[in-house]
Amino acid sequence: MHFELVYNKFVMTQKKSKKSNNSYVNKIWSNIYMRNIIYAILFFTAIIFASKWFLSCFTRHGESAPVPDFKGMYIEDVKQLAEENNLKIEINDSLFVSAAPSGTVLEQHPKANTHVKKNRMIYLTVNCITPKKVEVPNVVGYSLRQATAVLVGKGIKVGKITYQPDMAMNNVIGQISKDVETKRFVSDKDSIISTVFLGDEVELIVGLGDNPDERYTYVPNIVGKNMNEAKNSLIESYLNTGKITYDSTIKTAEDKQNAIVKNQYPNGNIQRQLGDNVDITLTIKK
Repeated sequence: MHFELVYNKFVMTQKKSKKSNNSYVNKIWSNIYMRNIIYAILFFTAIIFASKWFLSCFTRHGESAPVPDFKGMYIEDVKQLAEENNLKIEINDSLFVSAAPSGTVLEQHPKANTHVKKNRMIYLTVNCITPKKVEVPNVVGYSLRQATAVLVGKGIKVGKITYQPDMAMNNVIGQISKDVETKRFVSDKDSIISTVFLGDEVELIVGLGDNPDERYTYVPNIVGKNMNEAKNSLIESYLNTGKITYDSTIKTAEDKQNAIVKNQYPNGNIQRQLGDNVDITLTIKK
C-alpha cells in the first residue's frame, strides 16, 4: 500500500514536470523573435556544414600523391611521367654541369616524394643542351692562387697542374686549353685567343722554384668531400687529381654528381712533391 502511494506520487510529479517543460517550450516557440533566432542559428549551421562539404569535394581534401624523382631524367621522359601522375611541369632555370648529360633535370621543386594534389606545377632546373662559350683569359705571370681565382670567375676550371723548373715558384709560366672552334690545343704562346665551353678545364704550367726544400706539400684530407670540393682542396695544396674510381654504389649520372670521396691515396697529412697525383675512390652520398 505504501509502495503504491509513493509510485503514484512519482508519476504525478513526472507529469507535472513534463507539462511544465512543454509549456516552457511552447512559450518560447510562440515568441516570434525567439523563433527567428532559432531559424537563423539552424540556417547558419547548415551553411557551415555545406561549405565544409563543398570545399572538401572541390579541393579533394586528403587526396595527394608523392612527386616522382625527375632528377637525371631527360625532358621527354619527364613529360610522360608527369602526365601519368597528373602533374604539370615548367622549366624555370637552366645551368651547365659537365658531369651531367645535356638536357637532363638537375633540380626540381617540390622535391621528390613530396605529397601534392593533382595538376600541381613542378618547377625544373635543366642542364643546358648547348653550354655557353667563354674566352680563356691569359693568366701567365699570376700566382697559382690568383690564376685559379681569375679562371673560376670566368666559369673555367683549373685542370692538370704541371710543374717545371723555374725561379718563380708557384707562378704560372704557361697555360694550355682546347679551343672549341678549331678542336686544337692552344697555349699562351699562340697568337689566337682560345674559346672554351663554360665548365671546361685549363691546364696550367707552374714554376718549381730554385729551392729543393720548398718543393714539397702536405696532402689534404678530402674524404667526405664531393668531387669539386676535393679537386679544389688538391689545387690549393699544389697537387693534382689522379685516378678516379667509382665504387659499386654509383650507377647513374646523378649518382656521380652527388658522390663523395670514400678514400684517397696517398692519405691526408702525408708529404708529397708539388704536382703529385692523389687517387680517389667515390661512393654515393649517405
